[in-house]
Amino acid sequence: MEKMKIGIPLLDTTTNGLYPGLIILAEDVGAGGKEFALTSLRNLDTDTYYISVTQSVDEVIRDLKLIFPKSSKEWIERLKIFSLSKEYFAKTIIPFFWISEESSLSMLKSEKILEKLVNIFDEVKSNSVIFIDSLTDLIRKTKVFGSDEIEWRDLIDFLIGLRKLALKNSLLIYILLTKGILDKSRAEEVFYTSDGVLIFEWVIDKDTLKRSMYILKLLGVLPILEKQKILRYDITIDPEQGFVISKLQRIV
Repeated sequence: MEKMKIGIPLLDTTTNGLYPGLIILAEDVGAGGKEFALTSLRNLDTDTYYISVTQSVDEVIRDLKLIFPKSSKEWIERLKIFSLSKEYFAKTIIPFFWISEESSLSMLKSEKILEKLVNIFDEVKSNSVIFIDSLTDLIRKTKVFGSDEIEWRDLIDFLIGLRKLALKNSLLIYILLTKGILDKSRAEEVFYTSDGVLIFEWVIDKDTLKRSMYILKLLGVLPILEKQKILRYDITIDPEQGFVISKLQRIV
């Protein structure tokens, strides 16, 4: 199985890319997980997809322009964007006209959210990179958070199936997860389904708040990084370049 470049220069240099599979980006809110995925999508020449669970396509485009305000907008034009917002809000208290200009009847006839997500992947080409924003939103539809729309076991089965699809069709799939939203046992269950888990945190260093990343799990790549004695990455978000690794912390 060949590795795929990810568009993060320093990581591509040290690892020669990642193997196809499912990568969970677990972040403290705003700590850089989302920017990691978007920078990867922006810098690659392959087919790229953005699947939003709660935002409309227009909202996604607006956010992309604001996240990297000094970056060329050409990458947004070639990005294939899908929205699950209609399915997500169909059974909530939110008025239909807040979400869509479609009729209320159309909203009521919408597919179940996991079924729609599965159907979207019928349109994804092989050797592509996909970002799902976010697993946190899907978890809120499970009984863990008091909803009966998604059974927890169905969500785990979906993640397992998604990984199988990634391996079969040579896909690199990023899925964003808010760190700490699940208890330890459920978080470990989610991490177990993946090929990789990248952790993004806010760290206080000498009275300075900074972003930091470390790799909890990365199939076929983690031994390379351990041999290089890389422990943690300091990261910054640049308005033009996006996600940037500014410093490596090594084990001495």
